Amino acid sequence: MCKLIDHWQTHNIKTFSPKREAVDDFIAHKDAFMQRTVWNDPCRSWYKSGLINAPITALWPGSTLHYIEALSTLRLEDFDVEYAGNRFAWLGNGYSQTELDDTADWAYYIRERDEGEWLSRGKRRRDLTGSGTVKKVKGVDFSGASGGEAKL
Repeated sequence: MCKLIDHWQTHNIKTFSPKREAVDDFIAHKDAFMQRTVWNDPCRSWYKSGLINAPITALWPGSTLHYIEALSTLRLEDFDVEYAGNRFAWLGNGYSQTELDDTADWAYYIRERDEGEWLSRGKRRRDLTGSGTVKKVKGVDFSGASGGEAKL
């Protein structure tokens, strides 16, 4: 959400709202996911609006790590955006903010090795989570390939 707010503040955006189709697709995905979880059992709960067999409305369709990783990516294609004038006004006067900072290195992009962010989501995730630094342990099989229930 902070990435979206930053984009809104720096790109001359007047309004943004989620596209109806994106909302409907997410709800369909969430509903299909929840069908195979314990949360779907008949009970009266806050996440079912207090009704016994109501749709689950307040839970993420996945794990906490899945939630964090999914929301770390800004998906502007899922929003209707209205600009306050020319959509390219954010380009400003053609100068970088770096050029206004007399203490900045104007050639910061020239370096001996690539220190930039990985371009693939998988590489960024592995770098962020320290993948390969923990001894492999038997985890949960979410794939369903084992033919049985998810096991620890």
